[in-house]
Amino acid sequence: MKKTFMVAALAALAVTGLASCNCNKNSCKNEKKGDRIEIYTGVLPAADADGVRYTLKLDFDDDQNYTDGDYDLNETFLVSDSTAVMGTRDTKSFLSEGDFIVENKDGKKYLKLVRDNKDSQVGSAEGPIYLLAENDSTLVMVNADLQLPENVAQYTLKRTK
Repeated sequence: MKKTFMVAALAALAVTGLASCNCNKNSCKNEKKGDRIEIYTGVLPAADADGVRYTLKLDFDDDQNYTDGDYDLNETFLVSDSTAVMGTRDTKSFLSEGDFIVENKDGKKYLKLVRDNKDSQVGSAEGPIYLLAENDSTLVMVNADLQLPENVAQYTLKRTK
Protein backbone atom coordinates (compact mmCIF):
# COMPACT_ATOMS: atom_id res chain seq x y z
CA MET A 1 0.00 0.00 0.00
CA LYS A 2 2.80 2.39 0.94
CA LYS A 3 4.67 1.62 -2.30
CA THR A 4 1.58 2.36 -4.39
CA PHE A 5 1.04 5.66 -2.59
CA MET A 6 4.70 6.69 -3.05
CA VAL A 7 4.65 5.85 -6.77
CA ALA A 8 1.42 7.82 -7.24
CA ALA A 9 2.81 10.81 -5.33
CA LEU A 10 6.01 10.85 -7.38
CA ALA A 11 4.06 10.54 -10.62
CA ALA A 12 1.86 13.47 -9.60
CA LEU A 13 4.93 15.59 -8.89
CA ALA A 14 6.46 14.74 -12.24
CA VAL A 15 3.26 15.53 -14.15
CA THR A 16 2.70 18.89 -12.47
CA GLY A 17 6.30 19.97 -12.86
CA LEU A 18 6.78 20.56 -9.16
CA ALA A 19 9.83 18.36 -9.13
CA SER A 20 11.72 20.56 -11.63
CA CYS A 21 13.30 23.53 -9.93
CA ASN A 22 16.54 25.18 -10.94
CA CYS A 23 18.10 26.88 -7.91
CA ASN A 24 21.29 28.84 -7.51
CA LYS A 25 22.76 30.85 -4.63
CA ASN A 26 20.38 33.81 -4.98
CA SER A 27 17.14 32.53 -6.46
CA CYS A 28 15.07 29.61 -7.71
CA LYS A 29 13.47 29.49 -11.11
CA ASN A 30 10.62 27.11 -11.77
CA GLU A 31 11.56 25.71 -15.18
CA LYS A 32 7.95 25.14 -16.21
CA LYS A 33 6.63 28.62 -15.48
CA GLY A 34 9.81 30.70 -15.50
CA ASP A 35 8.96 32.21 -12.11
CA ARG A 36 11.74 33.40 -9.80
CA ILE A 37 11.69 32.85 -6.02
CA GLU A 38 13.61 34.97 -3.52
CA ILE A 39 13.64 34.55 0.27
CA TYR A 40 14.55 37.27 2.79
CA THR A 41 14.88 37.09 6.59
CA GLY A 42 15.62 39.42 9.46
CA VAL A 43 14.66 40.32 13.04
CA LEU A 44 12.94 43.68 13.29
CA PRO A 45 11.93 45.66 16.40
CA ALA A 46 8.52 45.11 17.98
CA ALA A 47 6.49 47.15 20.45
CA ASP A 48 5.21 44.17 22.43
CA ALA A 49 8.07 41.65 22.03
CA ASP A 50 11.86 41.55 21.93
CA GLY A 51 11.70 41.37 18.15
CA VAL A 52 9.88 39.86 15.23
CA ARG A 53 11.62 37.43 12.89
CA TYR A 54 10.36 38.03 9.37
CA THR A 55 10.72 35.39 6.67
CA LEU A 56 9.51 36.71 3.33
CA LYS A 57 9.17 34.54 0.24
CA LEU A 58 8.68 36.42 -3.03
CA ASP A 59 7.46 34.42 -6.04
CA PHE A 60 8.04 36.70 -9.05
CA ASP A 61 5.92 36.03 -12.14
CA ASP A 62 7.82 36.03 -15.42
CA ASP A 63 4.88 37.24 -17.52
CA GLN A 64 5.25 40.87 -16.33
CA ASN A 65 9.06 40.96 -16.58
CA TYR A 66 9.38 40.07 -12.87
CA THR A 67 7.54 43.17 -11.65
CA ASP A 68 4.84 41.38 -9.64
CA GLY A 69 3.95 38.10 -8.03
CA ASP A 70 2.81 36.39 -4.86
CA TYR A 71 4.30 36.51 -1.39
CA ASP A 72 4.25 34.53 1.86
CA LEU A 73 5.28 36.34 5.05
CA ASN A 74 5.87 34.52 8.32
CA GLU A 75 6.14 36.77 11.38
CA THR A 76 7.48 35.08 14.52
CA PHE A 77 7.42 37.09 17.75
CA LEU A 78 10.45 36.60 20.01
CA VAL A 79 10.97 37.05 23.76
CA SER A 80 14.18 36.93 25.78
CA ASP A 81 14.97 33.58 27.34
CA SER A 82 18.33 33.02 29.00
CA THR A 83 17.86 29.25 28.79
CA ALA A 84 17.41 29.27 25.00
CA VAL A 85 20.39 28.63 22.73
CA MET A 86 20.05 31.95 20.87
CA GLY A 87 18.89 33.90 23.93
CA THR A 88 15.32 34.20 22.64
CA ARG A 89 12.39 31.90 22.11
CA ASP A 90 9.45 32.00 19.73
CA THR A 91 6.13 32.97 21.29
CA LYS A 92 3.70 33.10 18.39
CA SER A 93 3.79 33.10 14.60
CA PHE A 94 1.47 34.50 11.96
CA LEU A 95 1.40 33.78 8.25
CA SER A 96 0.12 36.20 5.66
CA GLU A 97 -0.15 35.70 1.93
CA GLY A 98 -0.94 38.03 -0.90
CA ASP A 99 0.31 39.79 -3.99
CA PHE A 100 3.15 42.22 -4.50
CA ILE A 101 4.17 44.67 -7.16
CA VAL A 102 7.47 46.37 -7.86
CA GLU A 103 7.19 50.16 -8.11
CA ASN A 104 9.86 52.61 -9.22
CA LYS A 105 9.87 56.06 -7.64
CA ASP A 106 12.62 58.68 -7.71
CA GLY A 107 15.06 56.18 -9.17
CA LYS A 108 14.50 53.65 -6.39
CA LYS A 109 12.77 50.27 -6.49
CA TYR A 110 10.07 49.51 -3.91
CA LEU A 111 7.96 46.44 -3.26
CA LYS A 112 4.37 46.86 -2.16
CA LEU A 113 2.90 43.81 -0.38
CA VAL A 114 -0.90 43.62 -0.35
CA ARG A 115 -2.33 40.97 1.96
CA ASP A 116 -5.07 38.60 0.82
CA ASN A 117 -7.33 38.43 3.88
CA LYS A 118 -8.85 35.03 3.06
CA ASP A 119 -5.41 33.36 2.88
CA SER A 120 -3.86 35.14 5.89
CA GLN A 121 -4.06 34.46 9.60
CA VAL A 122 -5.71 36.89 11.99
CA GLY A 123 -2.93 38.81 13.73
CA SER A 124 -0.60 38.93 10.74
CA ALA A 125 0.54 42.24 9.26
CA GLU A 126 -2.40 43.83 7.49
CA GLY A 127 -0.44 46.15 5.22
CA PRO A 128 0.13 47.18 2.69
CA ILE A 129 3.79 46.75 3.58
CA TYR A 130 6.40 48.75 1.69
CA LEU A 131 10.00 47.64 1.24
CA LEU A 132 12.89 49.48 -0.39
CA ALA A 133 15.13 47.25 -2.50
CA GLU A 134 18.48 48.73 -1.47
CA ASN A 135 20.36 46.26 -3.66
CA ASP A 136 20.04 42.67 -4.92
CA SER A 137 20.32 41.19 -1.43
CA THR A 138 18.75 43.72 0.96
CA LEU A 139 15.20 44.98 1.58
CA VAL A 140 14.44 47.75 4.08
CA MET A 141 10.96 48.20 5.56
CA VAL A 142 9.74 51.78 4.96
CA ASN A 143 6.53 53.58 5.89
CA ALA A 144 3.56 54.27 3.61
CA ASP A 145 5.22 57.54 2.51
CA LEU A 146 8.28 55.47 1.45
CA GLN A 147 10.46 57.13 4.10
CA LEU A 148 13.37 55.22 5.59
CA PRO A 149 13.38 54.52 9.34
CA GLU A 150 15.91 56.29 11.57
CA ASN A 151 17.92 53.14 12.14
CA VAL A 152 17.92 51.39 8.76
CA ALA A 153 19.90 48.39 10.04
CA GLN A 154 17.10 47.48 12.47
CA TYR A 155 14.54 47.28 9.63
CA THR A 156 16.60 45.30 7.12
CA LEU A 157 15.81 41.90 5.63
CA LYS A 158 18.68 39.98 4.02
CA ARG A 159 18.32 37.65 1.09
CA THR A 160 19.00 34.01 1.92
CA LYS A 161 17.98 32.42 -1.39
